[in-house]
Amino acid sequence: MSLPFNPDAERIVTLDVLRGFALFGILYAHMIFWYAGGPLPEATYQLYKDPGSGIAMGIYMIFIISKFFAIFSFLFGLSFYIQIDKLAQRHQPVIARFGWRLAILGAIGLLHHIFWRADILTIYVPLGFLLLFFRNLSNKTLFIVGSLLVLNIPTKCAELISILVRDQLQLIQEDHKAAGAAYYEIISQGNFSQMIQHNINAISEKLNYQVNSGRGFITFGFFLLGMLAGRMQWFSRIELHHSLFKQVLKRSSWILFATLIAGAILGASSFILKIDFQKAPFAGWIGGFILEFFNVSLTLIYITSISLLMLKPKWEARLKPLASVGKMALTTYLSQSVIGVFLFFNIGLGLFTLTSPAQNALLCIAIFGIQIFICRWWLKHFSYGPVEWLWRSATDLKWKPLIKTSLPELKTE
Repeated sequence: MSLPFNPDAERIVTLDVLRGFALFGILYAHMIFWYAGGPLPEATYQLYKDPGSGIAMGIYMIFIISKFFAIFSFLFGLSFYIQIDKLAQRHQPVIARFGWRLAILGAIGLLHHIFWRADILTIYVPLGFLLLFFRNLSNKTLFIVGSLLVLNIPTKCAELISILVRDQLQLIQEDHKAAGAAYYEIISQGNFSQMIQHNINAISEKLNYQVNSGRGFITFGFFLLGMLAGRMQWFSRIELHHSLFKQVLKRSSWILFATLIAGAILGASSFILKIDFQKAPFAGWIGGFILEFFNVSLTLIYITSISLLMLKPKWEARLKPLASVGKMALTTYLSQSVIGVFLFFNIGLGLFTLTSPAQNALLCIAIFGIQIFICRWWLKHFSYGPVEWLWRSATDLKWKPLIKTSLPELKTE
């Protein structure tokens, strides 16, 4: 008798824990400023100056911003390799099958963007299609190209040319004041129809941000490094590669330390020389370069530290609750947007600017704790998260079994 299908049979728990960890950081990044998915008037960020809000914003600026999306992108690339490898082993058409899977994810992303303009899936899907054409590159090429992209080298080169030619750091000029004022109006007073219309129109701002910040390059770079990690099977048996993880952790820590020193020197120099970064684009360029190294090194520290901690039984038990969220990553990510918009936007409770960043941080912890509880309960009874189930069913064009059936007891004679 064949055993019932078990979707957890081939899952790597550490990857689910990392996904859960990334989703907490993503939630924090958006909760801290009222789940705004775009720029706000500068004065809005200065509304609360209490010590708790200062700490909450400091945590966001130093430990959160840019790092957790990078972890999520790395895991996307790693999962990409695992999925296409399974397709190849089953002798199924890789491009057609994975392309269809991406197309469905793209449809989900478009609906999500219409609801909340900072959706990341609409960025992941086009880059995912591009990843199909990079999957056969050599390991060395993946590492070199991925490293250059995660450090945002193409954008930094373009910025340098822009400074020399136009004396401007920003590649695409935008009116942030007008954009911030318009979005403030939507969050605080807009109805559902106005919010939807604004989000549709904001696609150009979203693309401009990807170019100006280099986020598109960085995301794709982490895709490539994740795919390389999958190909090398570093996470399949972490205990066999623990020396590599320790080496990456050590080197990343030294780079992080160097960036802190470089940042301190730049900050002290700008203070002594009274440099205005708004009027000195080259100084801003240097500061941005230091920041790129800081973000990448801290991202790698997060990934390697958690992976190594998962080898210790006590830490594995402490971190394992995050795995339930990681198994339902898509459902969790989308539900976070629904909760955030409902809490802060005018179409919901309208708490925008009424709560402080400190209170928002506490809300974030409470919401994520509830999500862990719900995900753990759900996965006791169901094989997939609800959105994951719909995605898998649409991919295979047939309904996948959702409700778990208990394994039959083995009889001994």
